[in-house]
Parts: sequence; C-alpha cells; structure tokens
Amino acid sequence: MEVVLKKNEEYRIEVEDGQKYKIMVLEGLAEIKGQELLQKKWYVFKNIKTFIFTYCGCTLKVDGNAKLAYISPNSNIPQVFSFFNTFVSRDFNFQDNKTFMVVGKGRSSFCTTIINYFIRLHRKVLFTELDLKKGNIFPGSLSSILVDTLIDYAQHIKLNNLLSFYYGSYEINNKDLWDIQIGRLVNAIEKKDIDTANFILVHDTDNKAYNEIIEKFKVDKVIVIGDERMYNIIETTVPKLFIPNTGYVYENTISKSISRYFNGGDNEYTPYSFHVKYKWSVIRIGEDFLAPESALPLGSTRKLGTLKPNETEPEDNAILGISEAKDIDDIVNLPVVGYVVVLNQTNFKILCTQSKLPKYSFFIQSDLKCIDL
Repeated sequence: MEVVLKKNEEYRIEVEDGQKYKIMVLEGLAEIKGQELLQKKWYVFKNIKTFIFTYCGCTLKVDGNAKLAYISPNSNIPQVFSFFNTFVSRDFNFQDNKTFMVVGKGRSSFCTTIINYFIRLHRKVLFTELDLKKGNIFPGSLSSILVDTLIDYAQHIKLNNLLSFYYGSYEINNKDLWDIQIGRLVNAIEKKDIDTANFILVHDTDNKAYNEIIEKFKVDKVIVIGDERMYNIIETTVPKLFIPNTGYVYENTISKSISRYFNGGDNEYTPYSFHVKYKWSVIRIGEDFLAPESALPLGSTRKLGTLKPNETEPEDNAILGISEAKDIDDIVNLPVVGYVVVLNQTNFKILCTQSKLPKYSFFIQSDLKCIDL
C-alpha cells in the first residue's frame, strides 16, 4: 500500500509488541525525529510509537501490521527546526545560548530531533537526563553523554563514554543523595570543558527545584514542550520558550531502555551470565528501615543516615550499578561504569554486558528491578 504525505504532514504509527510494520520512501524526503530516511530502503518498526515527517511531501510504501497508522496535517517539527535554525544564523551568540533545560510533554522527541539536526551539520551535542523515569540514557540514573552520531529510531543513543551517577530509584525520595549527585554531575561536565550545546531533559517538578537546576547547570533558557499551562505557571530566573506539541502519546520507556542496554535495540547483543566472586560487596545508600520516633528515648529526634553506605545482600532481579569507588565512603561521590542484573541472589549470578567484571569492588543496590531479560 502507498501513502502520500503533503508538505509538513506526519504519518503517525503505533506498533505493538509482536507486530511488525515496514515503511519505504518511494519519492520525496522524509525523516524520523531528525533522522533522514533513505529512498528505496525498508525501515522496520517493532513495539514503537513514532511518526514520519516530511518538509516537502513524499510517497511511502507500507507493509505489515500496526495497531494504528494515520496521516496528520499537524506537526511541531517546523517550529523545532525554526529554533534550531537560530544556531546557524550569523548573529547568533552561542556563548550565551548553549545550555537549555527541556520540560513538558514530548521532551524526549524534541531532544532527539534537535540533536539529530546538530549531528547532520557535523556538530556534537551534550545530552543530559535528570528524569529518573525516562530512560533515554538509563532509568534511575543522572546521566550525561556527548552525542556524536545520529540517534537511530530503533537503536537510540549509543552509550559510548557515558557519565552516569546511579541514583537507584524512579522517585526522588532521598533529596540529600539527589543534591550530591547533581553537584557531582555538574562538576564532571565542567571538567570536560565541552564547548557545545547542552540539552538537559528534566522531570516535572516545582519552581524551586527548576530554579535549583537552572542555577547549578547555568541554564541559559528553558524550553517548555507542548504544555501551555506549565509554560504560564513556571517561574524561572532565565528566559523561557514555548514549542507546541502535536500528537503526543505517552510511552513507557523504562523496560525498553533496560532491554536496549543489555540486548541492543534489535536484540543484536548477547549478554553474559556468570557468578560473582566473593570480593564484591553490595552497597545501598541510606537507611531503609528505621525505628519510629515513638521508640526513641524521650526528647530525642531521629537523624537519617541518608548518605551512609550500608552493606546488604543482593536481591533477585535487582539492577546493580558498578561503582568506580575504591573505598566504600567514596561511593556517593563517584559515577558508575556500568550496570548488571541479579539473576539469582543465592549464588550471586548476574547478567552483564561484558564477559567479566571490571577491577572494582562495589555494586550499588537500587529499587529498580527487571524480570524481562
């Protein structure tokens, strides 16, 4: 079947797990979130919600099964490109417009698209993710990565030279740890002295938290995607820009992100499973179980050990971070070099992307679990 798109139209598709949908560009130009599609080549879509956009019109050939596929005349891609185009204008002041905080609905699609436009001009982009629930890099982590290749619609971001602090939860339930790791992430980014645009994807929160992030990362501008109410409510210390969003569909990306890390975007990787040697320790940051204040001596108050590293036992299906720390007291201050999944806590069998563990000694226990690998 052929599908004809007019100028600035989108072809939106929703393909469920177990379905397979193929698309080929027969005529014209088309792209997926800034990734240009080649003519006469089949692109395969599995378990995905996405869209194909054209600036000048195109003819597509489609085949297979999809839950939903339709043409929409509404698209925010022209506005995204218009924003990007300011970077290449002659009078653009890059030094005062290089760090952007991105919030709202559709922020992942915006970041992917704008990054791909930079890459197509052979410019690297720093992408930083503070939303623990998104997983564009890795869920439950505060991470940053210098993107120097196109973000493929199926493979997503290639996790080379990743800088990642493992917070270990989907919720900010330990503010002290959050603040420490945010500060360490900022310091690590500054030490790299990367002179390029930085797009920071941030979770929904309040004005106080937004402005803390703006101050720490020295944000130049806030970009609000697709949420006019948020744009009018948010009060920031820097200028803000609204970009509309059309056709937003929520997609749970956590399990997909974990699967991509271990198996690849198209199951092209084969992770290893083996038993961990005795020298490794599993550490959880903060106190899990505390006596109620009624059980404390009269007049005393409870002080939480929110940053205290406590040795614990591995849990089945838990996702552990491999800490860079050589000493247990340095764990909260240092990033991780990778992640593993506990397959069997009794004999400490894990799933790992490498055939053996690096020469470190500490795993970071988290609240994240995965049973689908």
